[in-house]
Amino acid sequence: MTNEIMDRNNLMRNWFNNDSWMNNFPSIFDNNFPDDSTLKTDIKETDKNYEVHVDMPAFDKKDIDINYENDVLTISGHRDSFNDHNDKNGDMIMSERSSGRFMRQYHLPAVNTDNISASYDNGVLKIDLPKLEKKVDSSHHIDIN
Repeated sequence: MTNEIMDRNNLMRNWFNNDSWMNNFPSIFDNNFPDDSTLKTDIKETDKNYEVHVDMPAFDKKDIDINYENDVLTISGHRDSFNDHNDKNGDMIMSERSSGRFMRQYHLPAVNTDNISASYDNGVLKIDLPKLEKKVDSSHHIDIN
């Protein structure tokens, strides 16, 4: 009897300690939206600008929207369903490509909004955000005698 209880305890402990059972949760809770892990971003800052590169494979340029307001760069859009996603012949073994809406925001202060430029090539969105030139403080405090 003790061995049977020990075996059950080991079975449960092994089940909870085994990482493979956790791998099922993403598929259970998957809402088919691209997430932060899908849209990898690099941001480089120089004295003159911010350079933003976002990996966005399989997106159409027309489905991407870029906005800069109140020191926040917002990238949003959607990716439609894939035509070959439905498997009429029963040949599909696995499908990980997703469709849906997305939005990412980045705080990038003091940008010259008149000169922001963007391009999309080979699945990479590149945005150049020039910084505002620093104004020289022309004020001077005057003490009263």
